[in-house]
Amino acid sequence: MKSSSTHQVSFANTDLSIKIDCGDTLLGGILRAGIGVPYECNAGGCGSCKYKLVQGIVADDLEDTAGLRVSDKRKNKHLACISRPQSDCVVDFKLDPQYTPKNIPGNTPATLHSFEKLTHDLWEFRFDSVGPAHFLPGQYAKISLPDVHGPRSYSMSNVANDEGKWLFQIKKVVGGAVSEVLFKDSLKNLNITIDAPYSIAHLKSESQRQAICIAGGSGLAPMVSILHGITQLEHVKPDPILYYGARNCRDVVDKSYFNTISGFRPDDQYIPVVSEPAQSDNWAGATGMVHDFLKTQLEDAVCDYEYYLAGPPPMVDAVRRHLVLERGVPVEQLHYDRFF
Repeated sequence: MKSSSTHQVSFANTDLSIKIDCGDTLLGGILRAGIGVPYECNAGGCGSCKYKLVQGIVADDLEDTAGLRVSDKRKNKHLACISRPQSDCVVDFKLDPQYTPKNIPGNTPATLHSFEKLTHDLWEFRFDSVGPAHFLPGQYAKISLPDVHGPRSYSMSNVANDEGKWLFQIKKVVGGAVSEVLFKDSLKNLNITIDAPYSIAHLKSESQRQAICIAGGSGLAPMVSILHGITQLEHVKPDPILYYGARNCRDVVDKSYFNTISGFRPDDQYIPVVSEPAQSDNWAGATGMVHDFLKTQLEDAVCDYEYYLAGPPPMVDAVRRHLVLERGVPVEQLHYDRFF
C-alpha cells in the first residue's frame, strides 16, 4: 500500500485542521498554510515554537536542543521547527495572528553568482534563483547546501526583487560544515535550496519613527536589508542609525560598504563599537560592549524610536533589557532576531 504524501494535523480545542507534506517541519507546514504561530530562530535554539503533541507521531531532527528542557520532554512537548509529522497528529499549539506570514514561505533552487569578502571571516554571497525573491526587509531564509546535514538560517542583506537575487552575509566558523563548503576562493557553480521568507522582525513600513538598528556579527545582514528598505518607502523617514558591535578591529565592516545604500551617510549614521581593541590597532572609535555604549549614547527620548536588533543572543537580550526595563521603551517598538 502506497503511503500518503501528506499528514493531517489538527489543532486541539479548535476546528482548525491542515495537511502537511511528508518531510516538512510542523512549523514550516503551518506557516505555508498561512497560519500564525509563535517562532523565532527556526533552529531549535530559542524554544518559541514549543507545543504539546496530543496524538500521533513526530520525528525530531535534534535529540537535544537548548530550546527544550528535560521536563518539557516528559510532558510530550516538542519544537515545531525541528519536528516532522510521521502520522496524522493532534497538537496543542498557541495560535498568534501577528505571526501570520505576509509572504508564504516556499522552496526555490538557486545558484551561486558571486561573493564579496567584507572582513576576514564575514563574506557576502549572492545567489540567483529563476523566480523572484519575495521577502520583507529584515527577514531570513533557511538554506540547504549539498553535503551539509540540515538547513541553516541566514538573513538576506538585500531587498525583494523580481530578478531572483538573494544576498546573504555568512560568518566563517572554524570546522563548521557550511564554512567547509562556502569559504573557498575557488568556489563556483554551487547549487542550493532557499526556503523563505521567515521572521516577523522585519521593517515596519507603517511606522513614522526614526529607526535605530543594532547588530553584532552576521546580524549585520538584516540591518542592511532594513536600511535599504527604508530608502524605498514612499513617506520620508528621519535618518536611521546603525550601531555595529564587533569583537576587534578586523571584525569591523568598512564604512565604504554602506555607500550602496541610497542616502545613507556612513560617516554620520554608521557607528561601529569594538569590545576588545588591541593597542596595536590604534582604534579611535567607540569601545566596549554595544549595549553598554548605547546607555551613554541614546537620548532621553528613547521611546520616539523604532528598534531593530540582530546578533548573538547575549547581545540582543542585554539591549532588550536596557531598553524595556531600564528605559521604558514599549516592547512593540522592539523587533529582534537572535542568531543561535
